[in-house]
Amino acid sequence: MPTRSERSKKKKSRRRPGKTSKKVFARGKTGKRKCAVCKKVLHGTPHGKKASEVRKLSKTKKRPTGLFAGILCGKCRNLVAEEAAKVSSGSKKIGEVELRLKKYVEQVKVE
Repeated sequence: MPTRSERSKKKKSRRRPGKTSKKVFARGKTGKRKCAVCKKVLHGTPHGKKASEVRKLSKTKKRPTGLFAGILCGKCRNLVAEEAAKVSSGSKKIGEVELRLKKYVEQVKVE
């Protein structure tokens, strides 16, 4: 009996040695990567392929290089950079930063 998660998956018949066939549950494609703050789709990251195909890509093809690349979108990265600059200059305290950005502002070290 299939598990609850397999019930909605696509089923395929596979031929096996010994002239028998078996039902196999197809694996789904990988989903689109999303920004951790605003949940928009990240551009420049692979999706729509099988997980094994994405795993075989080189590191630079899996995600773009840069500050929080593959995690935050461009707008959110700019917000984090602005907030980090304000905190480092002393015009704003780390407690006054928005809660959703605070984790990323603490990781940035602007000198």
